Amino acid sequence: MSSQWHVDKTVSLGHLISTLIIAISIFAWASLVDRRIDQNMQDIGFLKEQMKAQQVRTDMALSELKVDIRAINNKLDRLIESKYE
Repeated sequence: MSSQWHVDKTVSLGHLISTLIIAISIFAWASLVDRRIDQNMQDIGFLKEQMKAQQVRTDMALSELKVDIRAINNKLDRLIESKYE
């Protein structure tokens, strides 16, 4: 009985084909992930721009609201003062 290891130095065609298929699959997967990352970066940039624009609109609306409240307050003050004069 021989307990020595034997390593076959030949490479089968099936092994080459399966290795090639695995390599192509990994490349395709990495390419897909790269495209998805690029798309997500673009989407995030677009959302940031939208959020900034929305913040500007909100700030403008808040400023207008403050002006309107001050005007109402002034009118109420004049009305109250005229009633007690």
